[in-house]
Amino acid sequence: MKRKLILIILLIMLIGVSIVNAQMVSAVGLGVRATPDGGGLTGKFFFSRNWAIEGQLNASGGTTYMNYDGPSMTMVSLLEYHIILPDPSWRIFFGPGMHFGNWDRYNDGSGYFDGHYSGTQGIFGVDAIGGVEYVFKSIPIGLSADMKPAYNFAKDATFFPNNFFGVSARYYVGHTMARKRSPVAAHS
Repeated sequence: MKRKLILIILLIMLIGVSIVNAQMVSAVGLGVRATPDGGGLTGKFFFSRNWAIEGQLNASGGTTYMNYDGPSMTMVSLLEYHIILPDPSWRIFFGPGMHFGNWDRYNDGSGYFDGHYSGTQGIFGVDAIGGVEYVFKSIPIGLSADMKPAYNFAKDATFFPNNFFGVSARYYVGHTMARKRSPVAAHS
């Protein structure tokens, strides 16, 4: 119940911020991100043609890569640089970030897993992201694929495998991203 309440509050805040930002910047993308072990919500806020801040709320079952790392819920903030390719529908993006949340590490129900104590722990860590996005010219939809490695500073500092690979679909408010700029507009 507590997780649902947090999710609803964050969603309302994300929508509110995006409505305000839609009037101030060129594009705001709101959508979903799916991963092999879970998924969540994503919001990308462009503050220039090439720079964006992405916020994610990710949930994971913790069962990726033939391993059981335990479920997690994280909030992620990323600063991204976008390289717009000759066809402006395509862009490559990368950048740093950070996350915080909770991780029910090694929780198989017994209290111990493979010699490790299990239990919910608060986590904080650093992230990086790299990916590619396609934004349709005629409809305000963007599809992307990314890799988001993360490193935790928890009880034992460790690589954080949850939500590593992702595919996202976003609806862009203020959509003009995939249109070519005219030479006059590019120099003004």
